[in-house]
Amino acid sequence: MRYLPSAPGEDRALLDAIGVKTPEELLKGVPAELLLNRPLDLPPTSSELEVLRDLERLAEKNARFRTRFLGAGAYAHFIPTAIDMQVGRQEWFTAYTPYQPEISQGTLQHIFEYQTIICDLTGLDVTNASLYDGGTACLEAALMAVRVQKKRSKVLVSAGLHPHYREVMRSGFASHEGLELVEVALNDGVTDPSDLAAKLDDTVAAVLVGYPNFLGSVENLSVLSETVHAKGALLISVTMESLVFGWLEAPGKLGTDIACGEAMSFGNKTTFGGPFLGFIAVKDAHKREIPGRVVGQTKDLEGRTGFVLTLTAREQHIRRDKATSNICSNQGLIALRANMFLQLAGPEGLAGLAAQNVAKAQYLRTRLLELPDWKAVNDRLFFNEFVLEYTGDWKAAETALHAEGILPGLDLTPYGFPNQILWCATEINTRHQIEHLIEVLARVASVVG
Repeated sequence: MRYLPSAPGEDRALLDAIGVKTPEELLKGVPAELLLNRPLDLPPTSSELEVLRDLERLAEKNARFRTRFLGAGAYAHFIPTAIDMQVGRQEWFTAYTPYQPEISQGTLQHIFEYQTIICDLTGLDVTNASLYDGGTACLEAALMAVRVQKKRSKVLVSAGLHPHYREVMRSGFASHEGLELVEVALNDGVTDPSDLAAKLDDTVAAVLVGYPNFLGSVENLSVLSETVHAKGALLISVTMESLVFGWLEAPGKLGTDIACGEAMSFGNKTTFGGPFLGFIAVKDAHKREIPGRVVGQTKDLEGRTGFVLTLTAREQHIRRDKATSNICSNQGLIALRANMFLQLAGPEGLAGLAAQNVAKAQYLRTRLLELPDWKAVNDRLFFNEFVLEYTGDWKAAETALHAEGILPGLDLTPYGFPNQILWCATEINTRHQIEHLIEVLARVASVVG
């Protein structure tokens, strides 16, 4: 929000308009013992120019990276200027779901379009007006599966799911008595089929797997769906990098019952950790258990096309303890950016961007493996993210890269994968940037060696 100063004369005019002599009179209804009887401990008033200079000094403390190879759930993509220009229009400045269709047709229409595209990308029938982020989308998908399966109270989650998503699920399940969350081990970068089979029984409502998973590996959803469905459970795919839908087959066409995850890659900036854009899509048979709101298309009495909120349980508003979900809002403004991005790109543009991600990630991996300190962990299919083992001094390498303005991949040691680095390349990474990375790593290797 911009700094908007007011002159003393303007302050006086405001007080006169509401019929009070001093601002303190506005606080008459507050008990005296609750009032602060001293000035706030704030710096002296400043001009707009002084405030801007102070903010610039603060901003200069941030580390600035010209080149980024970090993904792990937040992916840097090119965002057309047209999106910032269009979304900056004041009529879009709300992140909330519209309740009055007669005055909100534009907002309802863009949400309906967003839903239509998500259904197309996931290969499923119904989606909602968006969720908060990928982690809460996982939780909502798991709880929805339990509601659908009724007498089943256990959910299996692959160890390949993002660790932060699993943490959100553990927190969410803790408040639901009788529900159990069980982890399935990994084998060679993907969900271990033998461990999955051993833990699948008639108490399991659903199984969650990454598509791709946290390590970048692409799970075989077709094989997993056969195993999971044979035991009467639902398969839930979780996608952190939504641009993958321009490259891989839609999960709904591979046997997935519920697809959820993170869609911030569509036209949204990574900034300092958000905002994110959770999505969830389901088969038609499960639509009445979907959390949040759904925008539907209809006809008015004169036959004109219109858009309305539909399939919204009143319990979300007036009987919260009985609600299927307490997700009552949505990421409307972030979904709008995704809608704009996807419509600007179109199917061919999305496929082209995805192809660039694949090609650049493959090239990055090839060049890294040419260095003596890097080793392949597995040869699994991946999209734009992969894991390699580093046998050198990672702290020294990381320090050298930061000094060159390069943000490297994520060290997976704290996540239980010692000496492994998760690398990511997107369409914004140039060949020059990759060669610069290789040059710095080679220099570090020669110095340490």
